[in-house]
Amino acid sequence: MTILHKAGLQSSDLFLAVSLVPILGLVILDPGSFTLGWNEGRGGFVFALLFLLMEWYDARSVLKLQADRSRLIGWSSCLVGFITYFVAVYALSLHELIGRFGENWKIPELHSWVWLWDYLVFAIFLIAVFGILFGIRSIKEIPTGIVYTVGSGVILMLDSFFPYGSISFLAGMVPLITNIVVALLGISGVHIMKSPYDFTAPPSVYLTGNFLWMQGIPGNIVLQINWPCMGVFSMLIYTLIMAILMVKLDATRKRKVLYFLIGAVGTFFINIFRIFLIAYYVAFISIDVKIFHENIGEFLFLGWVVLFLLAVVKAESKFAHANKQLSTGKGNVSAPNGL
Repeated sequence: MTILHKAGLQSSDLFLAVSLVPILGLVILDPGSFTLGWNEGRGGFVFALLFLLMEWYDARSVLKLQADRSRLIGWSSCLVGFITYFVAVYALSLHELIGRFGENWKIPELHSWVWLWDYLVFAIFLIAVFGILFGIRSIKEIPTGIVYTVGSGVILMLDSFFPYGSISFLAGMVPLITNIVVALLGISGVHIMKSPYDFTAPPSVYLTGNFLWMQGIPGNIVLQINWPCMGVFSMLIYTLIMAILMVKLDATRKRKVLYFLIGAVGTFFINIFRIFLIAYYVAFISIDVKIFHENIGEFLFLGWVVLFLLAVVKAESKFAHANKQLSTGKGNVSAPNGL
C-alpha cells in the first residue's frame, strides 16, 4: 500500500480499478459491441464510466473503504457474477437465449430487449460494488454513472415493449420535430418539395408523415423518424442527472426550476439539431449514414450537458460570491453617529 500512497493513489482506487477490469476485457474481446448507437450495443457503458470516473475524483476523498472479510467476499462474488454473465453471453450464446425468450413472450422489439439485460446487469453490479465496499450511502456521492446506466435500461425497456408509434403521446410529437427539421434543411440550402412529383436538382427533401424522402447530392435515401428518435433517451438521462444536481446544488428553488427548464429546452433542441445534422449529412456528404448516426447523438448530448452543468456551476459560484460580498458589506457598515 506504501507504493500506492507514493503514487498518489488510495486502496479504494485499486478496488475500483479491479472492479472495472471486466469492462476492459469486454472492450478487448468484442470492441464492435461498444458502438455508440443508443440501442445497438454497449456504447452507453463508456459514458457511464466517464461520469463515474469524473465523480470519483472528488468522491474518493469522502468515501471510506470498508474492506472487512465479509465485504471482500461479497465484492468478490459480485465480480465473479458479473464476469460469469458475460462469459455466458459469448460462450453459451446467452443473448440468443434471451432473444428466444423475447420471441416466446411476443416482445415487439427484440434488439433493444437483448441489450437491455447487459445494462441491467451493469447497473446492478455498480450499485452492489459501491454498496458493499463503501456502504449504500456512498451511491449519493457517485450517482451519475449509475443513473445513466439505469436510464439507458429504462429506455431500452420502453423501446422493447412500445416501439415506433405505439406510445401515442410521444408519437404525436414527431410531426412537430420533422417540420422543424425540414425548415432547417430549407434554410441550409435543401429544396423542400411540395409533392413527390416535384422533381428538382438535389439536394431536396419531401416530407410525408414521419418519412423524409431525401434526394441528396451523393444519392437518395428515406429517413424514418419515430418516437425513440425524438431524444426521449437524452431527456430521461438529462432529467435524472438534473434531479441529482438539484439535490446537491445550494440554490434557491426558483433558480433550480429555472436551470431545469432551460436545460430541458436546450436538450430538446439539441436533439432536433442532431436529426437535422443527420439529414444534412445525407443531403450533402454521404448516404452511408450509419456511423455518423451512431456517434453524433451521444457527442452532442454529452457536450451539451457538460457545458450546461459548467454554466450552472459558474452561475452559482457568482451568486455565492455576490452574497458573500453583500454579507461582508453589511457586517462592515458602521453605525451612524447619534445626533
